[in-house]
Amino acid sequence: MCVKGGDEISYQIITDATADMDWKLWDVYVIPMEVRLNQIPYLYGPDGTISVHDFYELQKTGADTSTSQIPPAVFNSVFEKILLQGKDILYLGFSSSMSGTFQSACLSAKELSAQYTERRIICIDTLAASVMEGFLVYEAYRKKAEGMTLENLANWVTEKRKQTCCWFIVDDLSTLKRGGRISTANAIVGTALQIKPILEINENGNLQMIDKKRGRKQSINALISCFRLKRKKSSDEIVIIGHGNCLKDAETLRNAIYELSPETKIIITPVGPVIGAHTGAGMLTIAFNCLKS
Repeated sequence: MCVKGGDEISYQIITDATADMDWKLWDVYVIPMEVRLNQIPYLYGPDGTISVHDFYELQKTGADTSTSQIPPAVFNSVFEKILLQGKDILYLGFSSSMSGTFQSACLSAKELSAQYTERRIICIDTLAASVMEGFLVYEAYRKKAEGMTLENLANWVTEKRKQTCCWFIVDDLSTLKRGGRISTANAIVGTALQIKPILEINENGNLQMIDKKRGRKQSINALISCFRLKRKKSSDEIVIIGHGNCLKDAETLRNAIYELSPETKIIITPVGPVIGAHTGAGMLTIAFNCLKS
C-alpha cells in the first residue's frame, strides 16, 4: 500500500482494464491497457481502439497476442488529472504477482505525493485479475456510494480480498502453454484427451491449478460445485461470471447458480482482451464472497 496523508474531502476510485466488468455499472475511472495482435497495438478500455468481439474474432484467425503493463507515465497523467480536481485517489490494481502494473502505479503515487502534499493517493494490490478484480472494485464502489471514507474503504478492500474466491476454466490449452502455465507435453496430451484444468487465483494473487476434468461439461460442473461448497451466504450476495466469447456456457452457469440460490444477484460480463490474450476463447470464470479456512 502506498499512502500519503491529508484531509478527507472526496476521492476517486481508479482501476485498470484487467478488471473485467460492465463499467457502466460503477462510477470508477478505468485506465485502458495495451494489447497487441500480430504486433499491432490496440488499447482496451473505455474509449479504446478494440472491442471484446473484435479481439476474439482476430484471435480466432490465429493472430499472435500479447499485452504490456501500464507505464508510470500513464499513471502520472491519470492521477494528476484527478488530483487537480481536488480529489484523493484509491487505486485498486491488477495483481502484482501477474504484472508490473501495480509497481508502476506505486512509483507514480510516490512521485506525485511529493508534489501534491495536501492530497492522498492510496494504491492497493487486489491480488486479483479479471472478474475477481472486477468484483472487488464493484464492491468498493458500492461501499463508497454508502458513504465509506477513503481510509476505511482502503482497509475494507484489504480485508475483502481475503474473502473472495475466483475459479476458472479454459478451453484452449495452447494459450496456457504459450503463457508458460503448462508444458508443451501437457498441452498436447490434455488436448487429445479433452482434459480441462480448473484453476484459481490464490491468496498470493497467483494462478494455481487445483483440479482437472475431462470434457467441458464436467469442468463447468466443477465451477458450480465450487460455488455450492465455498459461498458465504449474505442478504446482498453477488456473483460475477466472466466468459471468453462463450455466452451460452455463462448462461448455463448462471442458471445453475440461480437454482442453488434464487436470491443471488448475478452479473455476466465478457473477459476482455488483456486477460483473453493469455486464456483464449472459452474461458469461463466465477467470483463471489466465500468462506476461507
